[in-house]
Amino acid sequence: MKTSIIRIAMVVAAAFFMPSTMNAQLADLLNKAKSLFSGTSSTASTITNVVGNLLGSTKITAEKLEGTWSYTQPCIAFESENTLNNIGGSVASAKIEEKLKTALDKAGIKAGQMSITFNADKTFLISTGRRQISGTYQVEGTDLLLTFKTTKKTIKTNVKLSLGTLQIAMNADKMLQIVNTIATKASAYSSNMKTVSTLLSQYNGMYLGLKFEKK
Repeated sequence: MKTSIIRIAMVVAAAFFMPSTMNAQLADLLNKAKSLFSGTSSTASTITNVVGNLLGSTKITAEKLEGTWSYTQPCIAFESENTLNNIGGSVASAKIEEKLKTALDKAGIKAGQMSITFNADKTFLISTGRRQISGTYQVEGTDLLLTFKTTKKTIKTNVKLSLGTLQIAMNADKMLQIVNTIATKASAYSSNMKTVSTLLSQYNGMYLGLKFEKK
């Protein structure tokens, strides 16, 4: 069984990098995997972790956030394992994630070109090239509240720390607010986000996210 799990997980991961014409084969594979692992939560979790990310459910402290984090990639976060077990939704998340990356690229937000620094005095600084946006932050359980100095708006997000990776997730309208505040080409992002928002609205329990690694 363990060998089967690893083999299917590797095939699923590789399939996401193939052209869209492979979606039918991927869906068929995932359905077979779901059947194989039905009734066993641990093995089902192995498969779903390949195609998605859960929202943070473990409380964190501001001290754990302190330091500078470099943006690596966008992601789609799932509300619960029940949502993850919806294989169709997981396959769709790969498409939404691809659209989100395109939108963020057009807005000037690319891997290695944006970072966020959390200071001990509860202030933060987001850097995108020569542009810097500051504000204050607050951590409440699994929620990260960002208050931007320029707009005076507070945006509530979900935060998760796992193996040195920081995931900040939110719904589409909050993502749009953040990008409109920090991006150098926000108008380009807004246009592309219409497609992302439309796709996201078709599924419950799916959120847009950004992933960072500690510098």
